[in-house]
Amino acid sequence: MRRFVALSLLTCVASLGCFGAERSPEERIRAVIAALEAAGQARDVGALKPHISESYADGSGNDRRALLGLATAHFMRHQSVYLLVRVNGIELPEPGKATADAFVALAGQPIRDPSVLPELHADLYRFTLALREEDGEWRVTAADWHPATFADFESD
Repeated sequence: MRRFVALSLLTCVASLGCFGAERSPEERIRAVIAALEAAGQARDVGALKPHISESYADGSGNDRRALLGLATAHFMRHQSVYLLVRVNGIELPEPGKATADAFVALAGQPIRDPSVLPELHADLYRFTLALREEDGEWRVTAADWHPATFADFESD
């Protein structure tokens, strides 16, 4: 129940903005990534859906339905999902289009900081997301992921 309340609050804040203040595209994209992180930790595929474009397609041949199916399968196999997400950069090559680079650690136990990743046997990935603004909302249109290293999660 606490996760649901936290996820609902995060989604509300992400959709309303900072009390009506206009947010930059980068801030809005970071809010989408935070919402994806919260949905992943809550194991809530329904909360992922609004952030994935209907036109999603990736290099592995997944469309939106297949991607959500992969998430569902992962959530069914793992009773607990804990994430640590480090956004490495966001680029806006043209209005309405963006790419985001992020390191994501997945574990079955809470990740209090990157130093515990080796002992948690966390799965480490580097994600490159393509996003597009659709009807005023940023949505993921494609993603590429490959293994990352512990060094990728060390602070600057």
